[in-house]
Amino acid sequence: MKANNQTGQSTIEFIFTFVFGVSMILMIFNSSMNYISGYLAHYATFMASRVYLTADSHLVTPEGSLNGAEERARQTFNNYALGIFKIPEGSFKINPAGQTTPQTYLTVGAYTAFSLSIDVMGKIAGQSKLDYVSESFLGKEPTRAECFIRTCKAITGRDNCTINDDITVFDDGC
Repeated sequence: MKANNQTGQSTIEFIFTFVFGVSMILMIFNSSMNYISGYLAHYATFMASRVYLTADSHLVTPEGSLNGAEERARQTFNNYALGIFKIPEGSFKINPAGQTTPQTYLTVGAYTAFSLSIDVMGKIAGQSKLDYVSESFLGKEPTRAECFIRTCKAITGRDNCTINDDITVFDDGC
């Protein structure tokens, strides 16, 4: 019997190399899926934010003109079926327009925050997760009611303009 028997050594080396190679391929695949999920979530957030920020129900008061804007934005976000990529529908949030302060005016819009796992099997990176945040703060366009109030005030100098005033208001820039 030989003291230095190396029968089967190449099989063990192949198994170790194969496991390492497959692990790297799976990690690269999972990273690319995470990037795709992030980009898709960012696009869905942007489109939903656009729907929210341009919505106007043409009511008399600025607050009333926002009715349904958040629901339409949520429907737009959910149309992208991000659940396939493990992004929950509840991760979509809106910073509302209306009674904003100068400090929060620029953060009116939509954002999505979610987490995805780094590793497919949980063997290489453990149960670590990547936190993703997609923000789309475009700034709310004034509603028709706000434009009416601002333009009427500029014309008449009064703060209490109503729809019954004998004024035709048309302003493209408001």
